[in-house]
Amino acid sequence: MIATVREVGMQWSSVVGYGVGCGAALSVVFTAAVFAGAALSRDFLLNDYPPAIQERYGRPKSARGRRVAVWFGVVVWGVAGLPLLTAAMVGLDGALDGGLTFLPAALCAALVFATLALWDLVVLDWIIFAGLRPRLLVLPGTEGMAEYRNLRFHLTAAIKGSPLIAVVGLVTGGIAALLA
Repeated sequence: MIATVREVGMQWSSVVGYGVGCGAALSVVFTAAVFAGAALSRDFLLNDYPPAIQERYGRPKSARGRRVAVWFGVVVWGVAGLPLLTAAMVGLDGALDGGLTFLPAALCAALVFATLALWDLVVLDWIIFAGLRPRLLVLPGTEGMAEYRNLRFHLTAAIKGSPLIAVVGLVTGGIAALLA
C-alpha cells in the first residue's frame, strides 16, 4: 500500500517531535548538571574555557574537579542521555507505521544531540557564560577577562563538536535497525 503525502509528513513530524522534545529535556538536565558541577568544583569544566582564561587561572584541573567531571558525564549521559534516547526510540517505534527503522531512528537521535548542541551554544555559552557571566562559572583570578565574551571561541568549539551529531545518529540508527 502506498502511503499518502500526509501520512509520510505525519511520520516525519513524529521523528522531529521526539528528537527535539527529548533533546530539550536533555538540555534542561545538562544545564542543571553544569550548575551543580560548578557549585561542587568551579574548575570541573576547565578544559572548556578559552585558553587565555585557562592560562591566567594557572593551575590544572583539581582532583575534585576531575571527580565532578566524571560524575557530570555519568549523570548527563548515563542517567539522562541514554534513557531519554531510549524513550525517544521506544516512543517513535510506536508512532511510526511499520515500526522503527534505521533512517527515522538515526534522524531522531541526531536531532536529540543537535538540539542539545544548539542549546549549549546559544543558551549556555553565549547567553549565560559570555553574557550574564554568573560568578559560579567564573574561575577565581580570571574575573573581568574579555575572553569570557569571546563568542567565536564557543562557535568554533561547537563546530568542532558537530560531527558527533552524525555519529550519535548513525550509531543509534544502526542499533535500532539491528534490534527491530
